[in-house]
Amino acid sequence: MANGEFPVHHLPKYLLDNSETIICTDGATDKLIKYGLEPTVTIGDLDSTKLSEHESPGLWVPAQDQNKTDLQKALDWCIINNITEITILGAGGIREDHALGNLHILAEYQGMVELKMVTNHATINCEQGNRIISSQPGQAISIIAIHPVESITVSGLKYPMVNQRLLPSSRAICNEALNHEFSLDTSDPVWLFMNHTD
Repeated sequence: MANGEFPVHHLPKYLLDNSETIICTDGATDKLIKYGLEPTVTIGDLDSTKLSEHESPGLWVPAQDQNKTDLQKALDWCIINNITEITILGAGGIREDHALGNLHILAEYQGMVELKMVTNHATINCEQGNRIISSQPGQAISIIAIHPVESITVSGLKYPMVNQRLLPSSRAICNEALNHEFSLDTSDPVWLFMNHTD
């Protein structure tokens, strides 16, 4: 749980309510407790929480490295503690610079752990290689290159692509799923935005 926009859409709320382990970055602990849940772990430089170690339930992990964000520190802690499947909530909204930085963190840690980001608007993954992606007919899909992509092929969407180059741009946003799955084959990593259908 990052300290951005708190889950209000039913999908991230469901994921939060049914989580066995909730790791909060700093001030996200305050929001979680106000919501009525308790963190398993609070981690970060602890400059945005109003709580102290004695007031907060769960494990309290000060991490002062100013070369990393609190989200990076939380993901590092997960890797060290053999947590291999992670859903990031609260990583969008409020501050655009933080939201963009969090997307780059998603790309940075992809491949180290099974990782996805769920906001109040979309489920976001970092994808590379040949994939079959589950979808809903009519679902809004956006693909954004993180770095220049030498070759990308997409089928099963309203606007297919065949062995095309894709630069970091808005070129491949606002596509649409035709069926319950589509295929994606990309030589380089891309952000895949799967917008919520309701």
